[in-house]
Amino acid sequence: MAYAPLPSLDDLNVREWNELTSTNEKIIEFCQQVGLIHVLPTQPCPKNHTNWYLGACAAVADKWKWRCRTCKSSRSLRDSTFFSQSRLSLQQILDLMMFWSQGLDSHKFLKRNVNILGDATIVDWKNFKHDLCVEYFIQHPTIIGGIGHIVEIDESAWTKRKYHRGRQIDNQWVFGGIDRDTRECFAGLVDRRDAATLIPIIYGFVMPGTTIYSDQWAAYNALSHPNNAPHRYGHQTVNHSVNFVDSTTLVHTQNIENMWMVAKIKKKNQMGQHRTLLGSHLLEFMWRRRFGNRPFANSIRLIQEQYPIV
Repeated sequence: MAYAPLPSLDDLNVREWNELTSTNEKIIEFCQQVGLIHVLPTQPCPKNHTNWYLGACAAVADKWKWRCRTCKSSRSLRDSTFFSQSRLSLQQILDLMMFWSQGLDSHKFLKRNVNILGDATIVDWKNFKHDLCVEYFIQHPTIIGGIGHIVEIDESAWTKRKYHRGRQIDNQWVFGGIDRDTRECFAGLVDRRDAATLIPIIYGFVMPGTTIYSDQWAAYNALSHPNNAPHRYGHQTVNHSVNFVDSTTLVHTQNIENMWMVAKIKKKNQMGQHRTLLGSHLLEFMWRRRFGNRPFANSIRLIQEQYPIV
């Protein structure tokens, strides 16, 4: 079966996307083209035949199912795909994928445009995407910087206020860095901000030969210690109690300060999150920084990697 070539997925506007997925037939064709559903199943039927075809079936939600030409047995077109884990329609799942990729994932927007009634389904979907991002970075650890690169590092307090006013409580510190050249970043939760905690994290995420810019937090002094010699970092600082840009060296950490601001706005737009989900939120943020130019296409690749069709 010959398929029409797909347009660049991340160049689609909402009208084009709606047209591309306007019927069940088009939805199935799209899923086959991007490798989310079999073109033909590879597994035999219960009687060991492999003579499958896609037949219409009004009795199932997807309106189509795989049928065996030889013995007339059948199976869901979702079998052995990531769709098998959901009761949502294929249209709803694809819409959630597309809108999440483009950052159009507020509860209000998704309820209206994906026809989902309850918040629980949206929360489950977002947690599923968070988990995919977590698994991605387990398999593809982030390492930034290198010779000729500048990496800015900083710690940031993510606080929670009871009833959004009054005394700040439940301080959670996040430590991270951003490569000025590639714009890739790392960010993670830390319980302490001492050298024993932060320096090993830097060693794990920042390549030797990198020039590191930071404020004058005492823990960073260890970067200039002789024990740092194997990592060969250059290290320059800016005194934030005096100015935000050093008037002599022009060193600043405004890129990572801006990164924290963007990450916190994103978290706020998601109606806040339980503290236990902050770590996965940060990994999703890192994933978006890495694939921000083609988020939808790479979101599909992320699912293909974690849920290969068999």
